[in-house]
Amino acid sequence: MKTGIYFLTMVLFLCAPVNSSAQLLKKLKDKAEKKIENKIDGVNETPAEDQQAEGEETATDQIENKGSAEDKNKKEGTTYKSKFDFVPGEKLIVWEDFGVDAVGDFPAKWFTNVSGEVVTLEGHEGKWLMMKGSSQYFIDELLQLPDNFTIQFDLMCSIPYDWGSGIINLEIKELNDLDLYRKGGDMYASERKYSFRMAMHPGLPAPKNSYGTNGRGSYEMLNQRANIDLKEIWLPIAEKNLLHVSIWRQKERLRVYLNENKVLDIPKILPADMKPNIFIWRTEGFEEEDHYFASNLRIAVGNPDTRNKLLTEGKLVTNGILFAVNSDKIKPESYGILKEIAGILKENNDVKVLIVGHTDSDGDEASNLELSKKRAASVKNALSSDFGIDAGRMEIDGKGESQPEGPNNDAISKAKNRRVEFIKTN
Repeated sequence: MKTGIYFLTMVLFLCAPVNSSAQLLKKLKDKAEKKIENKIDGVNETPAEDQQAEGEETATDQIENKGSAEDKNKKEGTTYKSKFDFVPGEKLIVWEDFGVDAVGDFPAKWFTNVSGEVVTLEGHEGKWLMMKGSSQYFIDELLQLPDNFTIQFDLMCSIPYDWGSGIINLEIKELNDLDLYRKGGDMYASERKYSFRMAMHPGLPAPKNSYGTNGRGSYEMLNQRANIDLKEIWLPIAEKNLLHVSIWRQKERLRVYLNENKVLDIPKILPADMKPNIFIWRTEGFEEEDHYFASNLRIAVGNPDTRNKLLTEGKLVTNGILFAVNSDKIKPESYGILKEIAGILKENNDVKVLIVGHTDSDGDEASNLELSKKRAASVKNALSSDFGIDAGRMEIDGKGESQPEGPNNDAISKAKNRRVEFIKTN
């Protein structure tokens, strides 16, 4: 009984309360309390195939104990990062953090065929789009996505480990007519020309010697479909209840990353003549109180020529190095661009750089100036400590909000102004 109560307590701890919806929070609590009562009364709601036999290892134990001590050290060290070769695009097409939308409303620039709302989540920054089951969500206009582009966003769910069938699909489509698509809402409607779809399912933790449902996925393109085994990376993701998704298209090639893990890399999957013009989140198979939450959607033109910009032009500007809000803490998804810059510096040992931080104009001017300097220092420290670049080759400075790339009047303009510059000094 104690074990059951402890597990359900962890479910409540991991649950992301929605500040804007007291009714939703009450439903989540009622559901968990009912399970606790059932455990005390001797009622077990967990299917037999998902129960863990006494003395058996959990799925997490299997992952931690797999392989030799040397293999474990490699997995816990920085070796896994070598797979994270994602480099975000530089020219922003979309930046959406729902900052201009009122909590409780559906975002003004978006479309859904069911419903949803902008919410805040306890313990997490910013605003999030709460998505319900069996629906689709997309910016209500056709985008012009080039041969090379990147998509990034953050994703959370309402009750980790407690879903039986909730799936989220990530879809990149080429539509002929957006209005027809809105009315039809069918992923196989006649107005669709090309569509790539990747499905993900967090599922339940599996007992020893059982595949279970945790961490599975699939992808489909031109009627070709394959499964993706995500179970060894999904448990750490589910424990934190925060997933950063990165998608990188390079002509016919497509890469997909979950946090720092590359889960898909297919050189010839997208048709050469495909011209995607919409990105969609599609949900299916939820219980009424279960939800996905998404935010910080960033779509940008990919394939930046960092080497030429720094070595030939003498200046590289990037907003692909991301920081926590009002902080100098670098987000993990910045690793790819840092790795690329470090590679250039390693191959050109005589090059010295000035690293300059910039912010948007939100907040106090003096605080922004100090923050920009701290962010530049964090980048220098990362290049030195994580990649072995001699600190003596790097100077730092910060300009705060004093040198904007453009106006600070919308989310995408502010995102462009939050940037880091590398200036060649010799």
